[in-house]
Amino acid sequence: MMDNKSKFLKLKEGEREARREILIEATLDLFGKKPFDEIGVRDIAAAVGVSPASMYRYFPSREDLFVEAFIKDLREIEKWLANLLDSSEELSLEEFSESLIRYLIDSEPTFQMMSYLMIKGTMTPDLLRKYNGVQRAMLNKFEQVLKRNGIECTDRITAHAFYASLNGILMTFRNYPGRTREEIEKHINRLSALLCKMLRASSEA
Repeated sequence: MMDNKSKFLKLKEGEREARREILIEATLDLFGKKPFDEIGVRDIAAAVGVSPASMYRYFPSREDLFVEAFIKDLREIEKWLANLLDSSEELSLEEFSESLIRYLIDSEPTFQMMSYLMIKGTMTPDLLRKYNGVQRAMLNKFEQVLKRNGIECTDRITAHAFYASLNGILMTFRNYPGRTREEIEKHINRLSALLCKMLRASSEA
């Protein structure tokens, strides 16, 4: 039977995790409103009504908080991909790519976090473990749709190439100067369709 001290410690830990989640949600909300380099600890603290100093009780640094927010966002994308794959057994590579592109074009927080992580590229061991876990789950979805379309991924390298190439296309052209959102999405879809064609050709060679 759990004693009072254990109950108290468990309650405190639960409250701690709840506060961490609130800070992460506030960070994600700010990512959709301001550029990364303009968001400071004071902004996040003000959004939840705490002092900047108190934030360090929950995250060692602003960067750790940013990465935790990105990991949470990736988990949501992975769940969305799972639902997409469950909705159709005959989902083509092009349909998969177009759906993901539409989802990501509309997500400013995801785009900002991807850009930030590509530049920063360092994490604590604990964050790296979490990040690798969600990345593996994402790659599983890419591998799944490739196999459904007759493209084998015995060493996962094809899934890696598909994932990285689609992200690269999006990162390169999402803010294409002088183009409307409709023109940008159309151009990105043309490039992703070419990528799908190349993947099929490579598999058939």
